[in-house]
Amino acid sequence: MKILIVDDNADDRVLLERALMNEGYSVSSATNGVRALESALGSPPDLIISDIMMPEMDGFELCRRVKTDDRLRQVAFIFYTATYVEEKDEQLALSLGASRFLIKPLELPEFMGAVKAVIDEYHAQRLPVPEQPLARPEELDRMHVEALTRKLEQKVSQLEAEREALLRSEENYRRLNETLEERIRQAVAELREKDRILIIQGRQAVMGELISNIAHQWRQPLNMLGLLAQEMPMTYKMGTFTKESLEANVTKTMNIIQQMSQTIEDFRSYSQPDREKIDFKVLQVIAKTLSLLEENFKAHRIRTEVEQEGDPVINGYPNEYSQVLLNILINARDAFLARKVESPSIVIRVFCENGNTVVTVTDNAGGIPPEIIDKIFEPYFTTKGPEQGTGLGLFMSKTIIEKNMHGVLSARNTGAGAEFRIDMKGRSFSSR
Repeated sequence: MKILIVDDNADDRVLLERALMNEGYSVSSATNGVRALESALGSPPDLIISDIMMPEMDGFELCRRVKTDDRLRQVAFIFYTATYVEEKDEQLALSLGASRFLIKPLELPEFMGAVKAVIDEYHAQRLPVPEQPLARPEELDRMHVEALTRKLEQKVSQLEAEREALLRSEENYRRLNETLEERIRQAVAELREKDRILIIQGRQAVMGELISNIAHQWRQPLNMLGLLAQEMPMTYKMGTFTKESLEANVTKTMNIIQQMSQTIEDFRSYSQPDREKIDFKVLQVIAKTLSLLEENFKAHRIRTEVEQEGDPVINGYPNEYSQVLLNILINARDAFLARKVESPSIVIRVFCENGNTVVTVTDNAGGIPPEIIDKIFEPYFTTKGPEQGTGLGLFMSKTIIEKNMHGVLSARNTGAGAEFRIDMKGRSFSSR
């Protein structure tokens, strides 16, 4: 039994070929009505199983050609379709002389049962072959055109529905995208606000430390002012009060007041947040920062040294840069005190490397324990007690340098202690 399968869908075609070959049938195939007709005329099959919607020539036209050709009229014909499924489509198929009108998909046993039934009819010569298949060609043409028109209308409706669904999907996607963008903006704003709050908290912690330093720094000048004030009535009583002694006393007093005023000015400058990026000299910021800790470091016998190569200028926020240096220096001081270092020393180096301005702060406090060195820049991480540290200092410092000023802050251990390194793009680098 020779069977010709006609289907433009390769998967369906291969599936039917395998199923029929497993039943012992001789099977060939074609991808459309034109090629199927050529194959049938060259070697007539006993049965044609055809799809309907195919390019070049559809299944209806193939069936008409087969059933109107004297060489092929006795060939059994089965339609197996997934697109033409209406009752009128079946009426047209049967009017053209088809034996069965099957709708995809069918379970394999049901499909094979229908095929075997048609083969039995073929052998019994009971196929529905009209004696005059073209007795009413106009009616068949009309039915064919109606079937094609219905399918075209259905396809147009389907495409229109798909288009509307696509438009809705695009609109939903656009709204989702807008919502997502808004959520991202809100998330970024929230993160920036959290960073800002953390920076403020870190600044307040450092300011508390500086106020304590200023109070200590002012004790000696205030004592001197008290002595100078007492000196004037004493010299007057002793008869040694002169214009020259008064002027000398006033000069000393004004110098002390000027010194105290400068301390307040340095603190005020530090406490004010930077509003915009400016070009500033790194060495000037380092000098002001060290002046804020000068008396405190003297009290703990901490030696500081600045090594410089040129006078670099960078663009950024000078007060925030100073805040970073203060955090690093205060951490070094606390490490000295906790470990009772005999000769505490801090070396600040300023130099240029690969076009960047680099500042390193190196101490001899023994270094950072290896098990925590990767955690020191995390928020709220601290090795100090709750009364000594908030765990925000280094996290805030890294945020300032890397997020606000687009530099790099890193830390490593040297032989004797820890080294913090700040890399920033330099605007200029002049030599002295």
